[in-house]
Amino acid sequence: MTVPVLARTAEEWDGAAVRRFTRRATAARADTRWWTRLGDLTSGLTSAAIAVAVCGGLVSGLREQIAARPPVSSAVLPGGLAATAVAVAVAAGLVALFARLGPVSATPGVAAWWLPLPAGRRGLLRGELRRGLGLAVAAAVGVALPVVLTGTRTPGGVLTGVAAGGLLAAVAVGALVVRQAGGGTRWVPAAAGGAVAAALVGPPVLGCVAAASGARVPWPTTPALPWAAAGALLLVLLAAAVAAVALADRRLEELSAAALRASGETVQYATASVFSLDTREIGRALRSPVRRPRRALRWRWVHRAEHAVVAGDLAVLARSPWRWGQLAVGAALPVLAARTQGVGELPALVAVAVVLGWWTAATAVGEPSRRASSAPGADRSLPLAAAMVVRCRALVPVAVLVVVLGVSALLVGQGTGSPLTWLLLGVAAAPAWAGAAVRAGYRPDLDWSGPVVSSPMGALPVGVGSTLVRGPDVGVLGTVPVGLALLLGAVPAWLVGASLAWSLALVALAVGTAQQRD
Repeated sequence: MTVPVLARTAEEWDGAAVRRFTRRATAARADTRWWTRLGDLTSGLTSAAIAVAVCGGLVSGLREQIAARPPVSSAVLPGGLAATAVAVAVAAGLVALFARLGPVSATPGVAAWWLPLPAGRRGLLRGELRRGLGLAVAAAVGVALPVVLTGTRTPGGVLTGVAAGGLLAAVAVGALVVRQAGGGTRWVPAAAGGAVAAALVGPPVLGCVAAASGARVPWPTTPALPWAAAGALLLVLLAAAVAAVALADRRLEELSAAALRASGETVQYATASVFSLDTREIGRALRSPVRRPRRALRWRWVHRAEHAVVAGDLAVLARSPWRWGQLAVGAALPVLAARTQGVGELPALVAVAVVLGWWTAATAVGEPSRRASSAPGADRSLPLAAAMVVRCRALVPVAVLVVVLGVSALLVGQGTGSPLTWLLLGVAAAPAWAGAAVRAGYRPDLDWSGPVVSSPMGALPVGVGSTLVRGPDVGVLGTVPVGLALLLGAVPAWLVGASLAWSLALVALAVGTAQQRD
C-alpha cells in the first residue's frame, strides 16, 4: 500500500517532501488527534503563565523582605550588576550546551533514513534548525525574565527585555550553526566556560576590593526606554536575527553526516538521561574531554599503591581546566551573594548560595571518583582493599576544598570583624564536602530491574530520589554550622570546634558507606 504513496512523492523528492511525508505517516499512525494537541498546547501555555506569575510574586516578596531589613555595610555590589553577571553566566552556559549538542543534529533515526536519501540536506535539516531555535528562544526567555523583573515591573519594559533576550538567542543559534558548518565549534564550549568563570568571579573580586576600601560599586540606573527607542532596538535585533537564521539556513547543506550523527547520539543520550533523572549520565554525555598534557608528569614521590591513587586523582584534576573553573566559580558564588545589596541582608539566600557554590566545587573534585566508579578495572588491579581505595580518593578532595572553602568563607565574613574565624569555619566544612564528593561519585546506578513509578517525566525506578540526593545530603548537613553563623552574624569559637567534629564524623560516614547500596 505504500508503493503508490512513494510513487506520488517521488516526483517532488526534496527535503520538504520527505519531512512532509514523514509527518503525515507519523500522524496517520498516531493515537492523538488535533484536540489532544490543543489540550497539550493549552496546558503548556497555562504552565508558562503560572511560572511567570510565581516568578513575579517571588521577586516582589523578596523586595519587600529586603526593604524591611537594615542594609549591610559589606554589601557593596548593586543588584543590577549581580543579576547581569548571573544572566551572562547562564547565557554563556547555554551557548556551550548548544555548541556541544550541535546545535543542529541528526538522531539515529534521521541519520539512518533521511541523510542517505537523494534529497537536499538543507530541506531535510530545516526542521531541526527550527527546533533548536525554539528551544534557544524559550531558554532565553526563561533566563531574561527574572533579570528584567529585578529592573522593571512595567508590562512594556518586561516585554521589551524578554523579546530582546529571545532575539539574541536566535542570533546566537544562527552564528553557532554557521560555525558548525565550518567545523569551528570545538572552541566554543571552552570560550563559553571562560565567560561563565569571568562573569561569576569578576564581580565578587570587585566587591571585596570595594568593601575593603569602604566604597560602593557604581551601577547606572535603568530608566524606562521610550517606546521609539525600544522599538528601534527590537527592530535592530530582529534584523540581526533574521540575517543570522537565513545565513544558517543556507549553510545547512554543508553539514557533514558524521558530525550530525555524532551530535544526534549525544543529544539522544543526554535526553534519555534527563527524562530518567540520571544526573551522572547527563554529566557523562556532556563531559568535556581531558586534554593530553604537553609534557610528561614525573611522580617521583609515588612508591606505594596508595600514592598511585592520589597521583592519578591529581593528574585528572590537573589536566581538566574546566574543573579549575568550577572551583573558582564555587568559591565565588557565596561571595557574590554576600556582597550584593539586597541579597546580603537575607542570611537564608546567602546560605543557599553557599550550598550551591560549595557543591559546585565538590563536583569538580569528585571527577576522579566518578571515573573510578564507571571504570573500576584500574582500581581493582591495585593491591589494595576497596575500602582503602575509597579512603585514598578522599585525600585530594580534602586538600583542595580546604583551600577553596577556606578562601570562600574568609571573603564571605569580610567586614564582620573576625575574618580568621570565618576562614577556620570554611576549613572545618571541607571534610564534609570532600566526603560528599566521594559519596556522590561512587553512588550506584539507577536500578531499572525493580518496580517503577509513573511521573510527568515518564517511568522512573523506585528510589530515584534517594539516589539523586546521595552525596549532596552530606554536604548540606556539613554546612549547617555555616548557616548558623550567617544567622548569628558572627562565628563563636565553640562553633568552629563543633563544626570540625561534625564534619569529620560526616566524612567518615560518607567514605565508609560510599560503595554501599541504599
